Amino acid sequence: MSEDYLWDGSGEVDSEIAHLEAVLGELRWKPRGRRLWRWWGVAAAAVLLLAAGISFFPRRGPVTSWELSLAGGKESVVRGGEVIETGSSMKATMKSEAVGEVNIDPNSRLRVVEARAGLQKFALDQGTIHAFIWARPATFVVDTPSAKTVDLGCQYTLRVDKDGSGFLSVETGWVAFEAEGVESFIPADAVCSTRQGRGPNTPYFRDAPKALSGALAEFDQSKSSTALRAVLAAARARDAFTLWHLLQRTKGEQRLEIYERFAGLVNLPASATQDGILHGDPNAMDAAWNALQLGDMAWWRTWQRKW
Repeated sequence: MSEDYLWDGSGEVDSEIAHLEAVLGELRWKPRGRRLWRWWGVAAAAVLLLAAGISFFPRRGPVTSWELSLAGGKESVVRGGEVIETGSSMKATMKSEAVGEVNIDPNSRLRVVEARAGLQKFALDQGTIHAFIWARPATFVVDTPSAKTVDLGCQYTLRVDKDGSGFLSVETGWVAFEAEGVESFIPADAVCSTRQGRGPNTPYFRDAPKALSGALAEFDQSKSSTALRAVLAAARARDAFTLWHLLQRTKGEQRLEIYERFAGLVNLPASATQDGILHGDPNAMDAAWNALQLGDMAWWRTWQRKW
C-alpha cells in the first residue's frame, strides 16, 4: 500500500487538515490504514477546537498576505472569505508585513471580505479588534453593521456590540467613519459611536468636558435644542472639531447657533463664509475644517473612494 494518505479529492481537505495541525500542534495520523482513521482525526481536531472556544470554517479562497495566530500559537495563512471567530477566552492575532497587525479580542467574529493589493476589506460582525496599520491610507477597511471604518494610517480600537452599534477610539493617525453619506473624521485622541440604521454619531475628544459629551449623546438621539445649547456652552476651542461635525448634521436655526459659536472659537479664513457654511457649501466647509489645524481636508479627498 502506498505511503500516501488515502484521499483522492481536490486537496481542499488536505488544506483544512494542515490548518488544524497548525492550531493544535503536532496532530498526526498514521499514513497506513483506512480513510476512516483519517476522518476520525479530523473529527477529533474539530472537537478540540470547539472545546477551546474557536469556531472553524472551511477556507477555499485565495491565500492573502495575512497570517493568523490563535492564543499565541503557530501561525497559519489566512484566505479570502475566511471567518475568524474567537470564543469566550480566546484571543487571536493577524499580521501582514505589507499592511499591519490586528489583535482580536475574545467573543469576536471577523470576516475576510477581500484582500488584494490596494484593498484589505474586512467585516467585524461582533466583538473588538485593535488595529495598527502601516499600509498606505484607505487600504484597510472594516465594515460594521452600522458604519464603515476607513483607515488613514493609524492605530485604533473598534468595538461592535450584539445590537449592531459600535464604538471607535483612535490612538494615532486618522480614521474615517462613514455610512449612507454621513461622514465622521476621527483624529488621534478622539472617539465616535455608531448606531445601526443611523450611522456615526458626532465625534468628540476623549478629554472633552463631561457636560459636552453627555449633552452630545442626548442631542445625537433627540436633536433637542436644549441639549445642543448645552454642548455649545461647554465647548472649548479644541471642541470646535465636534462643532464642525454638528454643522453638517443640522440646519436652520440650530446650524446658525453652531456657526456663531464655531466662529467664536476658530480663526476662519475668508473662504469659510457664513453664507457658504450655512448653505453647506463643500468648499466653505473644507476651509472651515482646515482652520482647525487638524490636517488638510484635500488629503482625505485624495484618498476618498466609493466603497
